[in-house]
Amino acid sequence: MVSLKLGRLFLILLLCMIVVTKIEKGMPRKKQEWILPASKLTENVDYTKKEFIAKIISDRYTENRPVKYFLKGPGADQMPYNLFVVNPKTGFVRITDILDREHIAEYNLKGVAKYTDGTYAEDEVPLRIHVEDQNDNQPTFKFFSGSVAESSKTGTPVMQISADDADEQGTVNSKIAYSIVKQTPEGHGPMFSIDRNTGKIYVKQHTLDREIDDAYTLVVQGVDMDGAAHGYTGTGTVQIQVLDINDNVPTLEKDEYAATIEEGVAGVVVMKIKALDKDLENTDNWLAHFKITKGNEEKIFNIETDPKTNEGILKLIKPVDYEKVKLLNLDVAVSNAAPFVSGPGDLGGTGPGLEPVLPVSVDPEKTQFPKIIRSFPAVDHNTGKVAENVRSAQLLCQHSHQ
Repeated sequence: MVSLKLGRLFLILLLCMIVVTKIEKGMPRKKQEWILPASKLTENVDYTKKEFIAKIISDRYTENRPVKYFLKGPGADQMPYNLFVVNPKTGFVRITDILDREHIAEYNLKGVAKYTDGTYAEDEVPLRIHVEDQNDNQPTFKFFSGSVAESSKTGTPVMQISADDADEQGTVNSKIAYSIVKQTPEGHGPMFSIDRNTGKIYVKQHTLDREIDDAYTLVVQGVDMDGAAHGYTGTGTVQIQVLDINDNVPTLEKDEYAATIEEGVAGVVVMKIKALDKDLENTDNWLAHFKITKGNEEKIFNIETDPKTNEGILKLIKPVDYEKVKLLNLDVAVSNAAPFVSGPGDLGGTGPGLEPVLPVSVDPEKTQFPKIIRSFPAVDHNTGKVAENVRSAQLLCQHSHQ
């Protein structure tokens, strides 16, 4: 029994000798390995009291030829210096401070084993330390501004906003849920909605009216952790300008006008007809276009718009012989340079911008057409007095129905 046991031990020793011989003579030698690889370290967690977070050892170490261990790379012998340190005798790797993933998300170190004479005992071994994220940052917004036309349809896209979150992207820590928490002016209720996932803002009510409110300020909120109750919250400001469309037709400042002209005179201004329009001034939506639609077959008059005052300038371009012309009837229509938009949600226009339009402020059932907006009696150029037995020439303005 004893001899049998000795035989087995011998065989085991012999096998071990054979294995060692093969490694030394026939196979490339394996470089040192981390006995305990560094696991992922979580930010904000205190690991400074742990004996080690990783360990390195070289199988070239002998009592006659000891090995010392070193660390190289950012976080060791480079900035931030000495965040990770190694015991030169044991190879234990420790950490000296709390990690912040948003500062550095990953450390790529190298473990070094050297003999006491400074020569390398092993090839350098990579030590990669990944810092796991915690939800320790709130969403932040920059200022956003956008615009949308008044009377836009419900569901019309306005703009897209986004919040920044310094936590790791692609994780729930940085997944933000959006909402609108305040609108100024409040008006008749929320005019806009927001997609909680994308931050896209849409028109909620089709009753946006620039002539009532030309801008809105929204306070938007973003909550990380996909809106969970324990998520961090951030708020931001969104400014939305309501753009003008031609949804108001021009009206006239006066119902009646009066003046005199002299017989035989030409090249003079007969009258100025002031147009009023609620749309945005100094735009085609506001700019009036006057057109003589009837009574000017002899091209005696012309009318042009003064773009600064929005007045129709009616000029007499040919002399009038009141012995021949007893009465002048002119029909004048006023419209805008831009096409008229008939109602909420309709941004398609109604046709060419130079066509007359019917003012919405006029009730055609109660209004008499044509309407006298100016009259000018004939003056005898010989006496300078109003001619007797001559009826006054009249300028008549008619709003044409479309």
